[in-house]
Amino acid sequence: MGYIVRLTFANLKQRKLRTSLTVLGIMIGIMSIVTMLTAGMGAKSVLVEDIEQSWNTKMIKVSSLDTTRKDMIITDSTIEKLSKIDKIANVYPVLEADGIEKYSGYNGFNSILGVPREYLDVLGASEGEVPKSNGARPEILIGTGFRDVLYNKNTWESFAESVKGDMSFVGKRISFIPSSQDLNVASATDADEDESSVKLKITGETGNKYDYDIYTDIDTLKIFLKRQYPDGQVAGQPVDKNGSPYNVWVYKSAIVYVEDKADVERVTNVIDGMGYKAENNLEMVDSVNRTISMVQMILGAIGLIAGVVAIIGIINTMMTAVYDRINEVGLLKMIGADNDDISIMFLFEAALLGGIGGTLGLALSFLIDLMINKRLVELMELEEGTWLMTTPLWLIVLCFVISIVVSMLAGAFPAHWAARVKPLDAISK
Repeated sequence: MGYIVRLTFANLKQRKLRTSLTVLGIMIGIMSIVTMLTAGMGAKSVLVEDIEQSWNTKMIKVSSLDTTRKDMIITDSTIEKLSKIDKIANVYPVLEADGIEKYSGYNGFNSILGVPREYLDVLGASEGEVPKSNGARPEILIGTGFRDVLYNKNTWESFAESVKGDMSFVGKRISFIPSSQDLNVASATDADEDESSVKLKITGETGNKYDYDIYTDIDTLKIFLKRQYPDGQVAGQPVDKNGSPYNVWVYKSAIVYVEDKADVERVTNVIDGMGYKAENNLEMVDSVNRTISMVQMILGAIGLIAGVVAIIGIINTMMTAVYDRINEVGLLKMIGADNDDISIMFLFEAALLGGIGGTLGLALSFLIDLMINKRLVELMELEEGTWLMTTPLWLIVLCFVISIVVSMLAGAFPAHWAARVKPLDAISK
């Protein structure tokens, strides 16, 4: 067996150009397959992660389709009714306080969302802490994305784009101008801040860059709104068909968490059947998965074409090697080599070409991944150091094994043909 290995290396060394071209074909084929599949997996991972960060896959948002009907508005009784649905873990009411935020010359047009303390704990604070129920002036928790929706009304530059865009808001106070029944957004931005605004302390940030909302404790917000609207006409609270406000708090929406992601679709259908609008992001995730899978198939097919070209190159190389070494085959048989030895020699040569080409192809794909990753991070404006083009270990091992196995299969026919050559016929040629 040792002489077969020595003969194989000697042959590859003697025919350097042919060996190099064959290895180059395999290398390009493996590089194409790995790079294109990695690009698809990277894009899929980023998109799905973005969706899940912006909206938990176990969460369902429930809202009213008709706020003029008392039986269709979302109240405490609705929350209790929703909580009794099978497979629901938690239900959180969301009370909305309309108004405008002002900070250092920047305006925001987000409503403040009052939610229970339990939901504030679910949101969490990556910096600072979640607001407490103090029964007086609300303290607020902001999503990190809130910076992107604070705009300078003269330049329309977002606060995130300003020189202070990265500063921490924790401990800062923003002015909140509650809406009134006869004050629209345009006039509110020019309203006398000293007379109509309230300073609210920011106690924490969620750390989620896709979260643009402002949160506070719901019980504190109710007390705050009662003081702001002593006549009972709370801005943002819906009215019935006669234009009269309801005698209960009406919630903008309800956040429902199911026990398992598998229950989301069923629970969504149950809530829809109750006459409410139920939204979840599973459909978006499924759509992204289908789209990316299709793109991966296309990219994989393109890479496969390069692989087929490499296989044809191996077959051509091995057939040429057999014809060039026909006399060598005859001499080997005359000194005692049997058919299996001849087959093993050519199969080993094919496997060696595949192994070298596969290794170099994987190395080249890593270098190309570095360049593509850098460009994608710049185009998608992601944080520097983000790594999208992750090649899983199973793909590395699989492609290396495939490069060897396919090369051996490509060399199987030439090896079989060489083994069947008769010694006298080989020497006479």
